[in-house]
Amino acid sequence: MASRAIFARYRLELAGALAILIVGLALRLLPCFGVPDRLTVDEYLYITNVKMVKVVGPFEYALLVQDYVRAQTKMDMVMLPPTRCVYILCGWAWDAAFHTGPQMALRHVAAIFSVLSFLLSGLFAFRLGGTRVALVVGALMAVAPLELVMAHRELVDGVFAFWALLSLWLLWENLQRPGRLGWLAAYSGAIAVMVLTKENSFFAAVGLGGIICTAAIFPGLNIGKAAWSTVIATVAGGVLGALVLISLAGSPHTLIEAYRLLVTKAEKMSFAYESGGGPWFRYIVDLMLVSPTVLIPAIGGIFALRRESRAGIFLLLFMVFTCAVMVNVKNGMNLRYATMWDMPLRYLAAGPILQMAAAVKRYPVAAALILIAVVGGVELHQYALIFVQHDTGDPITQFLMYALEIVRVSPK
Repeated sequence: MASRAIFARYRLELAGALAILIVGLALRLLPCFGVPDRLTVDEYLYITNVKMVKVVGPFEYALLVQDYVRAQTKMDMVMLPPTRCVYILCGWAWDAAFHTGPQMALRHVAAIFSVLSFLLSGLFAFRLGGTRVALVVGALMAVAPLELVMAHRELVDGVFAFWALLSLWLLWENLQRPGRLGWLAAYSGAIAVMVLTKENSFFAAVGLGGIICTAAIFPGLNIGKAAWSTVIATVAGGVLGALVLISLAGSPHTLIEAYRLLVTKAEKMSFAYESGGGPWFRYIVDLMLVSPTVLIPAIGGIFALRRESRAGIFLLLFMVFTCAVMVNVKNGMNLRYATMWDMPLRYLAAGPILQMAAAVKRYPVAAALILIAVVGGVELHQYALIFVQHDTGDPITQFLMYALEIVRVSPK
């Protein structure tokens, strides 16, 4: 009887959640808009790394890093290091279990982590703002262009975005309930795996650290209590991840040299120079090109924040601190790195969308559905146009402008 009463009371919310779940899963797991035709250089390198793990075995992983250092030292062009262990080893394990081949194994892993990010976003939004906000965030995440493209390509950024989002959620929980061993262990473990996934973990770590410092210095913001146990868990997770990386690389010297070569070679690449620079608002421009109907209400949501908007302030701080580092990487800006902002942006956009719907007093639910449908329709159109029709594998500003015909090539 109790379950029937709950279903009767929340049947509209449950129906909405089920519809969102079906759409989000279908767009990630089925080729609804087709699949990419061309592989990027990064995708070729990830596939090559999985093939090399199949040859040497996962227990000889240090050989991959050592070979990378030797090869990269002699080359002018930059190669991706095999230090992005989580994605590479998951691809190897999937191929070993299901015999899909390295390319499809990596694509399946990327799709699974895109699904996990989608599900986690709804849970995180529910913990932050309740049912209505969670439904809006879930609906917008279901059709988020960057999330969808990461589900259908052999790229690590969607996998990294999941671990960054998980770390962010667990930080929120630890700020609200400091000192609880289970939350601290989960938070520390998520950071460790994030470090093992990609070197962009430095950006996320700055964001997490910035939030902790802000909570300690400005307790009036009420985003949580920055207990010493949370600080220790943050540092412990980073150290644990670094120690595992050193073990996989064979020695601290090999790991440091791999990262040094990556940074120095990448800065000198002509492609990085041509596509990775720009002003501090470069990411805002790129997000406007890909997700205009999400970014506009999100900016409105930012300006509508008040001191009591603790969840929105928490997410905004993460984006501000990470962005401050990301825009200062020489020749190193790319919208793929901002995939970890997808959920925070959509949470900030949810407030204005719900407020506009509430202004239609007689039919607020219908107004909300129409607004979400319009935003979602534009999101899917942008995804289909940019990433499917024009097969944009690397969402740099130039390629986005060509796909949207802001910059056009004169016909011969």
